[in-house]
Amino acid sequence: QHASFTTMHSSSLAVNKRSHNSSSLSCTVCPQFRQNLRYYSIKDFIMNLDRAIVLLIASANAVAGFAPPTPGSFTVARQYSSAISSSVLFSEVEDATEVEEEPKADQFETSIYVGNISFDLTDGEISDAFAAYGEVVKVSMPTDRNTGKSRGFAFVKMANAEATAAAIGALNESELGGRTIYVSESLPKDQVADNKKKFNQRNKKEEGAKIYVGNLDFGTTSETLKETFAEYGEVKDCFIPSDYDGNPRGFAFIQMEEESALKAIEELNGIELDGRTIVVNKSLPKGQKAKRRDIKLYVGNLSWGTEEASLRELFEEYGKVVDCYIPTDRETGQHRGFAFVTMDPDDA
Repeated sequence: QHASFTTMHSSSLAVNKRSHNSSSLSCTVCPQFRQNLRYYSIKDFIMNLDRAIVLLIASANAVAGFAPPTPGSFTVARQYSSAISSSVLFSEVEDATEVEEEPKADQFETSIYVGNISFDLTDGEISDAFAAYGEVVKVSMPTDRNTGKSRGFAFVKMANAEATAAAIGALNESELGGRTIYVSESLPKDQVADNKKKFNQRNKKEEGAKIYVGNLDFGTTSETLKETFAEYGEVKDCFIPSDYDGNPRGFAFIQMEEESALKAIEELNGIELDGRTIVVNKSLPKGQKAKRRDIKLYVGNLSWGTEEASLRELFEEYGKVVDCYIPTDRETGQHRGFAFVTMDPDDA
């Protein structure tokens, strides 16, 4: 049949080519040719559909994780494609998806809080300090959104619990970058407030009183303060706050036993230290200010040649001058054209 169809098809095309153009082919072929054309078109459609089913099965198997079938398998698949049900195909895919990866080992997530760090300290220096007690995974130093400077604390993540415990035990209340740092396990925010309250109460009982030392010279060091206050008892801590540029802010805090603190306040308040008359009193809670016994006067529009001694002499005509201070520029050393004179309220 295929041979006769081919012969008939060729002769019909030849006749058509001689007598009509290509657009009138459907009008010139014989009825038998049309019937054969419909037969073989349906047959080709069935064969192509069969191939499409086989390709669909092979693609599904490949997606499910099976090896791609060999070329010879297409012939076998065509013979039995009609017998393959969709339930078998999807059961194979379902079995393949049941294979799960082995769960990964839990990673150590606890981090360490490091407080009261110097603003000049880098994350590399912090990492080096903690590396002596185990592997350091990460160091994070939060910064101020406006200035970009460090906020005075950091978080350190160690590789395991043993290294974390060792670092906390060794570095808590140790000195790093000229500051006494406080190291503890990082806690959720809702626990920080309660722990801070308990910590302050415990410190108040165990460490005694905190002393405020004001009107310090910018060149006064913590060593100088410790030596000065050590004459009246053990100095447990000395802290000189600094600004974001690392410059001292002109005051400090001293931690001593209650009895020693009272003696130091009585003896050291109003003495001269490094050319400045310092103010020593008991440190008050944050936001609460002490009642000042003296009055600080502002003196402006000073001549550039004005000296502290001549200014003090001028004001001493009206009473005792507790302190006289002319601020100077840190870069040039020249005074800034104004001064502060502290006197008794009545004399002021």
